[in-house]
Amino acid sequence: MSEYSQEKLDELIARVTERRMELLTGVVNRRTRHFCMVLEDLFDPHNISAVIRTAEVFGIQDVHVIEEDNAYSVNKSILKGSYKWMNINLYKKRMLCMEQLRAKGYKIAVASTNTTNSVLDLDLSQPMAFYLGSEFHGNHPDTLANADYEFKLPQYGITESMNVSVAGGVLMTYLDVFMQKEGRDKFLLPQEERNRLLFDFLDRHVNGIEENSPIRHVEG
Repeated sequence: MSEYSQEKLDELIARVTERRMELLTGVVNRRTRHFCMVLEDLFDPHNISAVIRTAEVFGIQDVHVIEEDNAYSVNKSILKGSYKWMNINLYKKRMLCMEQLRAKGYKIAVASTNTTNSVLDLDLSQPMAFYLGSEFHGNHPDTLANADYEFKLPQYGITESMNVSVAGGVLMTYLDVFMQKEGRDKFLLPQEERNRLLFDFLDRHVNGIEENSPIRHVEG
């Protein structure tokens, strides 16, 4: 990862057009880390890429991918460049992911078809990490056992569950509506985090992602 400093940020600003600077600054100023998405051992990498792309659209900066059972490979045709503007953290151990999220102050909310709790019942004023599990088995039993909350999305049909990437989009719509009603300004990044993120965006735009990758492998 490229080393951030105000001097380097100023150098990058000087190398982009005013229009590009306005675009990236506007995006950074609307980003949130109040919520994050966690994808646990999804089988189909297309679904992971679709959720990452949707998270970028909704301004959710961080996606955590647990690949203890199934490795994730970037699918550029699905991502459409969206991952350049994200922080994507990959974990080989599911409990390491949960430990790190808790250390950052997140409550753990796990999607489950075996609960009566709706996402609308959760106290979304708390920072919350939302887990979506594998297409075939859902979230791992250890994850469910250690979660703070289980939730499901409101459904009114016969079919038990949605496609996981669709569920991610529906979930993020509910989260966005909540933030809009409460005032989205309450959930935005502090200024120092915005400066760091703007540096990353400019660095990736000007120099590419080789030295400042949006993808980070998290080791225990």
